[in-house]
Amino acid sequence: MNLYLRMIHWLLKRLVFPYKKIDIFDSCDTTFQVNLLDIDFNLHMNNGRYLTVMDIGRFDMLYRAGIFGKLFKAGFYPVVASESIRFKKSLKPFQKFVLRTQIESYNEKDFFIAQKFIVKDVVYAEGYIKGRFKKRGVGSIPTKDVFEFIGKEYTGEKLSELAKLQTSIQGQLVK
Repeated sequence: MNLYLRMIHWLLKRLVFPYKKIDIFDSCDTTFQVNLLDIDFNLHMNNGRYLTVMDIGRFDMLYRAGIFGKLFKAGFYPVVASESIRFKKSLKPFQKFVLRTQIESYNEKDFFIAQKFIVKDVVYAEGYIKGRFKKRGVGSIPTKDVFEFIGKEYTGEKLSELAKLQTSIQGQLVK
């Protein structure tokens, strides 16, 4: 339920208030506040809630880049293939934070996205996801086709060491 409330809040905020448009490869800062539905018995944001907030951050990046509606209308939708997160400090109830989202790497079928939870220039948690786009009735869409659809030039894969490691770890977990 909390995801839906956050999504509605995010969408209303984007529809009513001006926002900075970005290029899809720029970093996207989205502001949040820990609410009472986010906390667990330890009185900090629940570890699972970080992943939910990361979903909204990626939607915000697509929206602010001006491609969210275009992708949706064409039947494209993003999916997460794998994700990992490292917690450094706890987010407390009612604490405001910025989620910084940026496409860091890509290969022929996946995008690798870094996401950082930041309070006053201090990173509290850092997540990393491997995701791709699918199309209803078709399945996975090659990255070069996504690039072409959004008007970007695809010049081949660009993989960081972290992206290579994420792919390697995923290969060991699911066979």
